[in-house]
Amino acid sequence: MAERIVIASGKGGAGKSTAAVLLGRSLVAAGKKVLLVDADIGLNALRILTGLAQKTVYHWGDALLNRADGKDCVIGGENGISLLPAPDTPSAEYTAEGFRSLILSLDPSYDFILIDGPAGIGEGMALAAAPAQKAILLSAPDDVSVSGCAAAARRVCTCGPTQSRLIINRFRFQAVRKCRQINIDHMIDRAGVRLIGIVPEDKNLWYFGSAGLLPKASSPAIDAYSRIAGRLLGEHISLNISLLK
Repeated sequence: MAERIVIASGKGGAGKSTAAVLLGRSLVAAGKKVLLVDADIGLNALRILTGLAQKTVYHWGDALLNRADGKDCVIGGENGISLLPAPDTPSAEYTAEGFRSLILSLDPSYDFILIDGPAGIGEGMALAAAPAQKAILLSAPDDVSVSGCAAAARRVCTCGPTQSRLIINRFRFQAVRKCRQINIDHMIDRAGVRLIGIVPEDKNLWYFGSAGLLPKASSPAIDAYSRIAGRLLGEHISLNISLLK
């Protein structure tokens, strides 16, 4: 059985889709079979970030509407990650129950299923979280993002996942020292979620979202996601704050 994880945030722009791809790549590098599921209808972010936009024929909406088999909707990537694309437009027929049944039908073929949900606490996020056993909440170190993360954490626990963890994204140690960003302890307290990792601001990712260019094999953010993947796999990896300076 796969470990099914929804990646959520209260505020857009926290870096969910990038987190899904880089965490997926790290798990593949550890020898795991990974399926990325794009549950953010209409945005197609994962198609771009995985470089699979041109290979898309079906999306998971086609499976829910019985226009295609669920396995036929999955695209296999050259980097070892498989992708289940999102529909281009919403539909009342895309229900949480139908989505959950589809994901569970694909479960036996993978070790991890990472579901990239839409930002916010609406029905789209509830649909994305329905098949998940766990949630990863993403927040940037600013007041608005942390407040949104706390709201998303409260909402996600009503939708299926029984465990939530926090990733602090785009962290800048010097900005915290100068009181320009919230410190780690305050973020954890305000979000109300146990920390699983901190990802530093990384200039290697600046063009990732806009151009779909994969970052270098090693960079501060990629190294951070590799450590987070190790923690998901049960490895005892300490949170070394010195790596963020």
